[in-house]
Amino acid sequence: MFSACGLFGRACRGRGDLRKRGEMGGASSRVAPAEPVGVEEAEEQGGGAARQLAWAEVEAATRGFSSRVVGRGGFSTVYLASLPASRLGAVKVHCSSERLHRAFRRELDVLLSLRHPHIVRLLGYCDERDEGVLVFEYATNGDLHERLHGGGDLPWTRRVAVASQVAAALEYLHEGRDPAVIHGDIKASNVLLDANLDAKLCDFGFAHVGVSATAGGAGGGRPSARAVMGSPGYVDPHLLRSGVATKKSDVYSFGVLLLELLTGEEAVCRETGHRLTAAVGPKLSDGKVSDVLDQRLGAEYDAAEAAAVAELAMQCVGDNPALRPSMADVVRVLQEKTSAAGSKSDRKMMS
Repeated sequence: MFSACGLFGRACRGRGDLRKRGEMGGASSRVAPAEPVGVEEAEEQGGGAARQLAWAEVEAATRGFSSRVVGRGGFSTVYLASLPASRLGAVKVHCSSERLHRAFRRELDVLLSLRHPHIVRLLGYCDERDEGVLVFEYATNGDLHERLHGGGDLPWTRRVAVASQVAAALEYLHEGRDPAVIHGDIKASNVLLDANLDAKLCDFGFAHVGVSATAGGAGGGRPSARAVMGSPGYVDPHLLRSGVATKKSDVYSFGVLLLELLTGEEAVCRETGHRLTAAVGPKLSDGKVSDVLDQRLGAEYDAAEAAAVAELAMQCVGDNPALRPSMADVVRVLQEKTSAAGSKSDRKMMS
């Protein structure tokens, strides 16, 4: 069990053959073992010290992969687990295949190097088998997509705070590390919300280290012949044309996220299939912010802030990547032109 490391309670319910697999993908593909640390120590270290777990520990912690499924991705399943002191955690199990194991390794390698209050904290991992396992802190308020489009809501000040927090996380990835990290899949469903509705950027399965990355990885070929990182409605058109992701690809996706927060609409309209950028871009370019603003906000918003966010969003989704702002510029504009209060961790970082 996890009593020794103080980790989980959130687990993954495995697919039928999950516990029957052999030892493929074992020691030869594992990273150097991490020193065991408890949850309390990991929190003091900013979440950077994740514990390496044995497969038997994962099975025990997840009750044989029978815990409730709380999320699904294209190639992974996330389960709820109980942590000590009545806390919750999240266990993400990647599907088994050589290609997907490489994606798991990429995500793990990136996550092990990240420490930021608005990037989801990795508590532990297991890479003994083909099914890679990642254990994260649990975000009790789900993700931003659910909150905006699933019947929930966010007040204006919280929307601006979330935007500022995601921007700070991206600035850290782009400018606070050497080499830089390109996230590659910024979208509302990859922004988790904790108990205080503070943002936690997650899902680094498309992440690449370096100032640019070929979208389909190694192998060459035409851009259209490779799997392009990102999600519909959020993908930088320049990336689709060139097949090369850069920091400005993340900036474009963040601009779409700003438009979602502003309008309350999804990145791609379910009824028409139209992209949000195309639907609201012309009106925002004409300064008609009130015409596209989320009606759920009523009069409870700051018009000057909304105009500033709209202008910033349009700069981020501009056609020419060279003319888009950097994430450092985005953070500066949000700090100067909005008044949303940051989280406790934000204020601690700034003090």
